Amino acid sequence: MPVRKLVFALLGLLSILALGLLLWAPFLSLLPGGNLEFLSDVGRVRLGSGCAFVLLLVLRALVKPPKAPSRRTVAWGEFASRVGGAATDERRGLGLLGWSGGTTVRWDSRGIGITLSATTDADRNVDTHLTADVRMSRPFQIHVVHESLLTKALFSAPLWNVALRAIRMRERQGDASAAGTGAGIADRLAFLGAKEILVGDPMIDDAFLIKTDAPDLAREFIVDAGVSCALRDVNQFVKGWQMSLMWHGSSEHELTLVVPGGLLESRELEACRVLVEASLRCLADRGFLQSSSARAA
Repeated sequence: MPVRKLVFALLGLLSILALGLLLWAPFLSLLPGGNLEFLSDVGRVRLGSGCAFVLLLVLRALVKPPKAPSRRTVAWGEFASRVGGAATDERRGLGLLGWSGGTTVRWDSRGIGITLSATTDADRNVDTHLTADVRMSRPFQIHVVHESLLTKALFSAPLWNVALRAIRMRERQGDASAAGTGAGIADRLAFLGAKEILVGDPMIDDAFLIKTDAPDLAREFIVDAGVSCALRDVNQFVKGWQMSLMWHGSSEHELTLVVPGGLLESRELEACRVLVEASLRCLADRGFLQSSSARAA
């Protein structure tokens, strides 16, 4: 590999020299010794240097050392091996959340597919997403964040009610920019404009801000021993996370854990994995999910 890098750099230097010869051929006769016969023919010099330049570029492309894998590729590849999943390099594309694609990890838990991916917005801010699509027989929506002064302000009822009124106005006007969001999105998100709920466990109520459209079902989900323990672990190791279970039409829901930045530390990745898998286990064990026969239908 060091020899290959050396040859690659040498070919780059020779390419620059050939390009310089191509561009400055008319002035070669002005240089000392530039009255040689082969330098007097500008056309011949340009043809030769042009061919040499192209040949050197081709050779440089052939010997180019392979690009070193990114930290994310290495960390997520190791994570995929630990969970028995598959890491793939997917084509990048522009979506609602920004640029997506690149290294993606997929694995199964209780027969439900989980995806680890990342998105990049216009300001190059990276968010890590762990998502799983589920079909609910006892549907509810929930949004959970770490409780702080910032999250209390961002998820305050007055702020969200203002946002929801704007969304309803756009829906009534049939604003084309809202296309693809689905009819009645304001009604689906109305629970975010309501007051947060308490579950009766001080360790949870003091640490998390929880909003839902079905308080009883949400309490049953949150107080599950596996879910509550995993929430505390994520809250300890990861900053700025958000977890939601949102309706996507019919009985389809999407469980999503979003973390700002690119998760690279194995401890953080493991905490997020445990939370998502504990949530799926709770949903399955407590009868929130449709049976396998119903999902197949």
